[in-house]
Amino acid sequence: MWKNPIATAVVGILLGFFFGYLIGQKQAVVPAPQASNPHAGVPGAPPLTGQPAMPPEGGRTAATANPRLLEQVRELETLLAQDPNNYDHLVQLANTQYDLNDFVKAAGYYEKARAIKDESPDVLTDLGVCYKETGKAQQALELFDRAADMRPDHWQSRYNAAVVRLFDLNDAAGARVEVEKLKKLQGKVPNIPDLTGLEGEIAKRIK
Repeated sequence: MWKNPIATAVVGILLGFFFGYLIGQKQAVVPAPQASNPHAGVPGAPPLTGQPAMPPEGGRTAATANPRLLEQVRELETLLAQDPNNYDHLVQLANTQYDLNDFVKAAGYYEKARAIKDESPDVLTDLGVCYKETGKAQQALELFDRAADMRPDHWQSRYNAAVVRLFDLNDAAGARVEVEKLKKLQGKVPNIPDLTGLEGEIAKRIK
């Protein structure tokens, strides 16, 4: 997804259970510009300060049953019926299902896209978010790590890895390592969210 429409955005930290940091494709059949990050998701986490946080600017909000997204699903399904191995359409349909919060279907389409071209850190990150949202935290982490290895400046995958390690796998020490890597990217890579709250939560959990 943060993505092709990601991210234009500023990420705030965390609203309730896992907001994805991304905006879905606006057009079903037009590939997003290469200059923007396609859709890579960045989940939030439980509020770190005890106060509910606002959704990140430009971030996802619940879109279930959104008529435009449902129409886009139908358009893309029609296109894929004619060309089942079209990578762009598979990713766009996965993105749309993601924005509809149907993470099971989204994961299936991301996997089909990966079978054709397994080289996108953004797709790996979004697929990881889908796995995280469906209770497969370890698989999610493996994908985030792979995405970050493929592109060291891909902060979304590192941020996701920190969140999953901390909140899903109870690995505060591992989350701290991820945050340190993110801090080294600050000033070099745009749009990295403020890490203060995440660092505070990690500190509370490390004895």
